[in-house]
Amino acid sequence: MAKSKEVSAAMPEVDSLGFIKFLPLFLLGLIIPRAIGGAIALAIYKFGKTALYDKNMAGLGLAESENGYLYAAAAVFGFLVSWLNNYPVLYKNMVMRFSSGNLRANMMIFKEDGKEGAPYVVLETEGPVGSYNRANRSLTHFTENTPSLALCIILAGSVFPLPTLTLTATFGFGRILHQIGYASVGYGGHGLGFAIALVSTVTLEMLCLFVAAKSTGIGMGPIEMAMAKMEL
Repeated sequence: MAKSKEVSAAMPEVDSLGFIKFLPLFLLGLIIPRAIGGAIALAIYKFGKTALYDKNMAGLGLAESENGYLYAAAAVFGFLVSWLNNYPVLYKNMVMRFSSGNLRANMMIFKEDGKEGAPYVVLETEGPVGSYNRANRSLTHFTENTPSLALCIILAGSVFPLPTLTLTATFGFGRILHQIGYASVGYGGHGLGFAIALVSTVTLEMLCLFVAAKSTGIGMGPIEMAMAKMEL
């Protein structure tokens, strides 16, 4: 049984400014997690087995083969996945509110065709059926984000094997928390698991971007400055 405070399943009035209101959060949601992931990635390189990571990069011959750009492509693809997953939320903010509770679990809003004045059709939110719906919503959210993650696991793992395992396990822990919280508590109960999984994902992405920068030399100036500040 969902324990979160329920709101009316009726759709709220459309907020014509909702798109613009959410735009700053949309942009910050793309930037801030990657800044955090980038800081963690630099810390992994600097305070981890740096000699091993350099040896692994050299062994892959990334600089000579220009395959470092492949690692950059993984980071670009990861950014694309984030954009595509978050862009619909701009419209979601027009038709739903942050206080709309489990209504926000709806990926689609349906309406009966050919019947004037027909109400919108949304997911059941109560009882075991509601929990079932939200557990599956969590699963769908996982599949929406997995392609870029899988790519980064393979590429980052070739240079940072143990950190990649740790981040993957942390991601898995976060996703389990996400699903259990969403199903048993309701909307909002998935927040902690979401944050853990997100930070793990973007850190793997930033590890790939670091390898790309290290092997191509592009962007190493700011990276070296950031690592130098870690010593202070």
